[in-house]
Amino acid sequence: MAGRAYLSGVAVSTLLMSITAAQAGGFALREQSATSQGASFAGAAAPGDSISAMFWNPSAITTATGLVVESHGTIISPSSELKDATGTLNGFGITGNGGDVGIDGFVPSSYIAYQVNDQLYLGLSINAPFGLATKSDPAWVGQFDHYRAKVFSVNVQPTVAYKINDMLSVGVGAQIQYFDVNIQTALDATSAPDVQRLVGDDVAFGFTAGLTFTPLDGTVIGLGYRSQLAHALEGNQTFEGGLFAGRYDIGADVDLPQSVTLGLRQKVTEDFTLLGGIEWTDWSSLGTIPIEGSPVPGAALTFEYEDGWFFSLGGEYAWNENLTLRAGLGYELSPIEDEYRSMRLPDSDRLWASIGASYKVNDRLSFDAAYTHLFVKDASIDVDTPTTGPTISYSGTAEGDVDIFAVSLRYKLGG
Repeated sequence: MAGRAYLSGVAVSTLLMSITAAQAGGFALREQSATSQGASFAGAAAPGDSISAMFWNPSAITTATGLVVESHGTIISPSSELKDATGTLNGFGITGNGGDVGIDGFVPSSYIAYQVNDQLYLGLSINAPFGLATKSDPAWVGQFDHYRAKVFSVNVQPTVAYKINDMLSVGVGAQIQYFDVNIQTALDATSAPDVQRLVGDDVAFGFTAGLTFTPLDGTVIGLGYRSQLAHALEGNQTFEGGLFAGRYDIGADVDLPQSVTLGLRQKVTEDFTLLGGIEWTDWSSLGTIPIEGSPVPGAALTFEYEDGWFFSLGGEYAWNENLTLRAGLGYELSPIEDEYRSMRLPDSDRLWASIGASYKVNDRLSFDAAYTHLFVKDASIDVDTPTTGPTISYSGTAEGDVDIFAVSLRYKLGG
C-alpha cells in the first residue's frame, strides 16, 4: 500500500481533537423544539403555548393546565466541504478533499407537564442535547485527521416548579445523561486505510434551574440555567495496524458546558408578540483532556474552545384563533477559533433564518412545523498532525450550510 511504511503508527494526540459535529455552537444540539425553532429560538426560555420551553427554563411548566404531552422531531441536513484542499499527502498522489462531511440526523424530544394544583407543577423531558456526526471519503488529504466521528446522547430531566404568584414562578430539575463517543481516523495514505478507533461512554448527573417573571400583562421574561455535566468516559482505543497495533483500555474526563438562557415575550398588539433571546454557553470548560491508557505519548482530546454566544429576534402573529405564524433571525458566535478548527468539526459563525406555524385543531390537539436555513460563514482550515515521521498537514476553506425541518404534536388533558 502506497505510503504505509512511511505513515503507519501515527501519533493520535491531535487526531482526537473533536467528538463530532452538530448544528449549534460546538457539538451541541439547539433543536429541541419545533415551536421555538420557527422563530430561531427567540424567546425560547420565556414560556408561551409550548411546554418545550422547559428545556431551557424548568419553571416554564407553570403555564400548563391539567396534563400536557408534547412530542417533537427534527431532521437536520448539513453540508460542508473543504475547498482548495491541499496538504502533505499530495506528495503521495492523494488530492481528494474528503467530500461532503455532513451526515443527516434526526433529533427527537418529548415533554410532559402536570398541574398538581394552582401552585405546584411536575414535569419530565427526554432530549438529545449533544450529537450528530461527520464522515469523510478516502483517499483525501486530511484522512489522518478525520475519517469518521459520531456521538450519541440521551438526557432525562424530571422537573418540579412552583407558581409563587401571578408574577413569579420558579423551577428546578435533575439531569441524567448518557453520552457515547466513537471516533475513527486513518493510519495510512490509501483509499481503504487501516483505522484507529476510540470509543467510550458514561452516565453523568447535573441540574437545571429557572424562573419566569411576568411584571406586566403581555410581558414574559424567562431565565434558565443548565449545569455542567462531568462525564468520565471509559472505553477502548484500537489500532488496526502500525506501531501501536492492538486494543487498549482508555479513559477521559470530559466536562460538557453549562449554559444560561434569557428569553423575552412582549405582546405588542392583540395579535403580534415580539420575541427575543440571548444564550451563553461555557464552552471554555473544554480545554485539553488527556487520554488515560493510550499507548501514544501525550494523547489528548484538544478542544481549547472559547465561550459561545447566541442572539435571536423574532415575532409571532395570531392569524386567527387556530393558526399562529412565526419568523425569526439568530446569530451564533462559534466557540472554535481558526487554529483549532478541522474538518471533524468545521464549525463557524452562522446566521439562522426561520419560519414556522402552529395549528390548533381544537382545545386539546395542536401541531407545530418549522423550517430553518443556516448560513455558515466560510472558515479557514489549517491542521498539523504529528506522526512518527514528519508532521502531516492539510489546509483549505470549509464552506457549508444547513437545512433544518421540525414538527411537533401537542395534546392536553383536563384543565
